[in-house]
Amino acid sequence: MICPKCGFEQPDSVECMRCGVVVSRYRGPVAGGGTAVPPPINPGGGAVPPALPLSSSEPYAAPPQPPRLPPAPPPLPPGAGTLYQGPAPGTVYQGPPATSIYGPSAGPGYRGTFDTGQVLGQTFRVYFANFIPFVLLTTLALSPVLLFSAYASTLDPLTPLAQVASVVVQLLNLVCSPIATGAITYGVFQQMRGGVVSLADCLRVGLASLLPVLVVAIVSGIGIGCAAMLCLVPGIILAVRWAVAVPAAVEERPGLSGALERSTYLTEGFRWQVFGILFVIGAINIGLVVVLAVGLGISAGSAEGIDRSGGYLLGTSLLSILTTGLAATASSVMYYRLRSVKESIDVDQIASVFD
Repeated sequence: MICPKCGFEQPDSVECMRCGVVVSRYRGPVAGGGTAVPPPINPGGGAVPPALPLSSSEPYAAPPQPPRLPPAPPPLPPGAGTLYQGPAPGTVYQGPPATSIYGPSAGPGYRGTFDTGQVLGQTFRVYFANFIPFVLLTTLALSPVLLFSAYASTLDPLTPLAQVASVVVQLLNLVCSPIATGAITYGVFQQMRGGVVSLADCLRVGLASLLPVLVVAIVSGIGIGCAAMLCLVPGIILAVRWAVAVPAAVEERPGLSGALERSTYLTEGFRWQVFGILFVIGAINIGLVVVLAVGLGISAGSAEGIDRSGGYLLGTSLLSILTTGLAATASSVMYYRLRSVKESIDVDQIASVFD
């Protein structure tokens, strides 16, 4: 018998001894018989790869398909360029505010708030938290004023030097106050950043910034005084515009005109709040002077008042220790808050210039 599947010649049997097929049930092609079926032809050229037999133990894997490309965009109309992906023409620009040489311009792009009550509250907190260091700094800076006032208080009020003593005190204050202002400005920034206020470091910064602060203080004082003599309102306007010129001179060293322009820019948009702060600080200064005058019993035009003018001069010099420190603290806090609101600058970045 010849196996119809594998063609093996063997004795008659129900099954093939080689491939094990049941001869009576085999329905496939007879081994060695028939004609070969030609392979199918691929219309695209070449032969079609043979398919896996159904009896294979491996799973059938379809041939890989070529990747599909995204559909091509529709052609642009004649004369059109690159597609614009921004807002439609004519819409209002909602981006960040425009900038100038000093940062974002004044307008609706402010970050944070600048409130009169908040600034005054922070001023008093910083000042009284460092009351002893600030008083010592101001006393050292104003020591020439205090020494001359103490000497003038011992003179006969009718002597020529006693007559001009108040003018000499004002000139000495003009020179010595910037040292205290620069030193306290540094101390305020150190306090607000959580650092330790060192007397030596404060004095170092105050002396280093003496010349620029002195020039700014003299020029701004003369300008405000002349404007106030012509009319009170222009003097108040200049005082508000230049309220933070001294801290700007200490921090940024932009020169005289740069410090005044910097203060004008920072106070723009917040002039009424700055006016309220200056009004409160000025009212405190005037109130202390009035209390001193009442305590000494000085009245205008009285002989007793003239006799006690030396004590009054010394008393006002002692009061300047408090008023100078408080005014310098308020100016520094305003400078920090204005830069924080308009330029998003924190106190660490401001104080880093001294490191």
